[in-house]
Amino acid sequence: MIPERLRLARQYLDDAQYLLAADHATWADLGDPSRAEGWRHGAIINHFVRGYWCVPTHPPTGPGLLEPLRFGLRRLYELRLDVDYDAIPVSRASAETGVQTVQRTLAEIDHRT
Repeated sequence: MIPERLRLARQYLDDAQYLLAADHATWADLGDPSRAEGWRHGAIINHFVRGYWCVPTHPPTGPGLLEPLRFGLRRLYELRLDVDYDAIPVSRASAETGVQTVQRTLAEIDHRT
């Protein structure tokens, strides 16, 4: 399952780079978002940044193994919420930063797997 997820992540990155190069972005206006717990991904980001997926014995306190990625991943998530649920356009600079975040994250996954 992990190789398939990585393949999909790389495909999404390729798609994002294509759309960015073409100065094109799309979003779906789904109406007002529900504020249900299901939309909160902070725990997923935290678990990833802590590094439990690659070093299950990493201590639960102190910085995570992938701490430098935390801010970028959180910002990427916030941008996704803005676009997907509130139809707020994303600037080119923010889109470029998002693509760089995904590239760094995939490189880190490749390095640790």
